[in-house]
Amino acid sequence: MSDLGSYIYAAGRITGDLGDVHGLRDAPLRIVRWQELGAIVSTVDLDEFGEAPLREHLEDLGWLEQVARDHDRVVRAAWSATGAVAPFRLATICRTDEAVQARLVSLYDELTQALDRVIGRSEWTVKAFLRTEAEEAEEPEPATQSGTAYLMRRRAELDGQRRAAVDAQAVADDVHRELAQAADAVRRLPPQDRRLTGYTEAMILNGAYLVDDRSAGRFRAAVAELAARRPAVRLTLDGPWPPYSFTSLESA
Repeated sequence: MSDLGSYIYAAGRITGDLGDVHGLRDAPLRIVRWQELGAIVSTVDLDEFGEAPLREHLEDLGWLEQVARDHDRVVRAAWSATGAVAPFRLATICRTDEAVQARLVSLYDELTQALDRVIGRSEWTVKAFLRTEAEEAEEPEPATQSGTAYLMRRRAELDGQRRAAVDAQAVADDVHRELAQAADAVRRLPPQDRRLTGYTEAMILNGAYLVDDRSAGRFRAAVAELAARRPAVRLTLDGPWPPYSFTSLESA
């Protein structure tokens, strides 16, 4: 018989259940409680999710993507039902429900503070893309040119790239600063590679914004107004999401 463990998706002030939502591998969800907090868990097979096999599976992008999607699906359902949850890291597993409860006890203060911070608020993400001088189509090189001319041209190109990088950073800072005025909390995340974004332009801003649900319309309008004023910047807005960026548990 395989060993079994308890996979933790999220914790929150959960009073009911999540209806027909199931967890990984279609396993039923259950709530492990401590005082007013509840952790959403499901049973997993440690032949797949135990420490040693998990290390191997985390190198499998297909496996990782499916687990991440199912994890997020449960977190979203809990967020929709309760209005505030603190997601746990992907593949947080305890041997027993008693160990899950012990985790809630040790994280109690951190969890309650995180939940108080995000109640009635959602995460919105704004990404900004700017086509810099360095991305403009290059002029063809002359068939012949002296070494001095070549060095001068290369120096001019490098100077232009440095100026473009400084300008892009300034634009990103300005966009982030303006959007922060319409949010309750903000985080700047590392820009994503072009291969992940689907855009040819370089990403200059990857921002997460915690917005009161009653102010979501005002935040969307601020993004639209900013995009209209900065036609050289492509802004993308996504959300609302569970507040992943604002409920990270340092001790989880």
